[in-house]
Amino acid sequence: MAMAEDAAVEETWGQIAVNNVESNSLGLWDGQRFYLRSFPVWYRWRVVPTARHNDKPESGEVKGVNFEQSMGRMVLWYNLAEFGEVSEEDVCVEMSSWQLEVQVGSNLTQTKGRITGGRKIDALTGELWSDIRLHLSWWELQQDEVGHGKWLVIHLTKMEHRAWTGPWFTDCFNPHKKMSFPWMDKQTIGRSKEEDEKLVRKAAGPPQALEKDLISGMMPERLCTGLDEEEDAYHAFIIIHLDEEAMEQASGTCPMEEIFSADLNMDRIEVYLRNEGFGVCSGTLKGIIEPQLTAWEFTNVRRMNLPKNSHIKCPAFFNPALRIKLVKAAGYQNIWGGVFAERVTAQFEMPRERMLWTERVQRALVLSPAAPLKNNVKVEKARKMCTRIECSQDTVTQRANIILHLDEALEELAFKFKVDLTTFFSLKVGERLLDVGIIADAEFQMVLGRLGGAVDPDKTTWEIVREKDALGSEKDHLALKISLAKASGHRDRWQEVFEKLEPWQVNEMMRPALGDEVSKEALAEAADGNAE
Repeated sequence: MAMAEDAAVEETWGQIAVNNVESNSLGLWDGQRFYLRSFPVWYRWRVVPTARHNDKPESGEVKGVNFEQSMGRMVLWYNLAEFGEVSEEDVCVEMSSWQLEVQVGSNLTQTKGRITGGRKIDALTGELWSDIRLHLSWWELQQDEVGHGKWLVIHLTKMEHRAWTGPWFTDCFNPHKKMSFPWMDKQTIGRSKEEDEKLVRKAAGPPQALEKDLISGMMPERLCTGLDEEEDAYHAFIIIHLDEEAMEQASGTCPMEEIFSADLNMDRIEVYLRNEGFGVCSGTLKGIIEPQLTAWEFTNVRRMNLPKNSHIKCPAFFNPALRIKLVKAAGYQNIWGGVFAERVTAQFEMPRERMLWTERVQRALVLSPAAPLKNNVKVEKARKMCTRIECSQDTVTQRANIILHLDEALEELAFKFKVDLTTFFSLKVGERLLDVGIIADAEFQMVLGRLGGAVDPDKTTWEIVREKDALGSEKDHLALKISLAKASGHRDRWQEVFEKLEPWQVNEMMRPALGDEVSKEALAEAADGNAE
């Protein structure tokens, strides 16, 4: 699924640099193809009276700070002309997940962990309206093209897919300032701060591993559960149904705005996972559209046409969905009898019902007791649940053994919130891959890696055991012991039993493997487009 021609388009940080294009808050139009890339804040409130639109403006100015936002980002501009000639070394931008502090000066020094010696910009210092993703937020200096001086541009990546009323939190009761007052020894002595809640100095420029950080680790087959088509005389709608649990896992890793992309011609549409490059669907339309007028949104829809054998018992089953609205061109404003003339899709998984809300909360509290409803925190907690990996090989039984040592607090938390740990973990074994997850309110990845040789997945065994903290220690902790049977032809001693991988590394491994699957055309073209 080709994203665009090399000569015309270059995509970086979810943005596209194209010559001779028109842009709007949804994407870019080069005269032939429209590139859907962002979700404007006004789209959800388009049916609300005009007076309400100002509550969550797309752009504005607050105390000399210009801002512009989408559902996933907030960008701030501030003119530094009053400071004269300024370099990146003269600017100190400190961020946390909920605060911003900026100072400018030529004699910046670090004292007791804080930067001093500069003049603080009050208009850029304060508590943010909502949380941001610290590792995906950054700043830069841009030369003023009209006047003198430079602009300080701060790119904030929102934690949640939502509109802000402005850059700053104006209430006095910020949730991050909450304190606890224990009166018993067994109670927690205050809520410990997460690392991203502390102010840190950010270097200029985007993160070096940005493209890798935006890999969600999800496949279209897992993320999507179906596709519906709707239309009226003037519009055609493509509704891509999403799995709620998979979306929670994906949005815990990267912003929802960065998960999907769509490219449209007047008679064709291609939808794919933006950073992974894998195709969701592509096809030729039954009529002609005005691509530059296309809009999209994330919404919740009632699933009317459930696939057979889905085992959904709920009489009113809702799931999140990506709804793409196409505007029919003049001369084609009639009922087409469907949206696609022909289409190619990934092999979507069946929709599924979620566990009861009380059980989901209990499980989430075991994984992340301080923030059971924050997906990004649960993703990070799941990755840190395994504190150490120990591997061995048995040349007699021809088995490879992997012991995943678990956080020492797990057993007490499971007892406290009444969760059976035998149901708390998931294990997926491929011929050369091992994936261990944590089943909280959704399934979060704990360990993902590559095996040193091929195994027979059907002969895998695993159990929860106790392991000593150290040799000769009386203290012990829980661990997952996984025993894998080596496949025929791979029973020699492996050089390395297990290599832990990041999601982006698995993504690179999966691209060539998927070239010959059912969704061959869509997936192969998307991979080719991202590889350029």
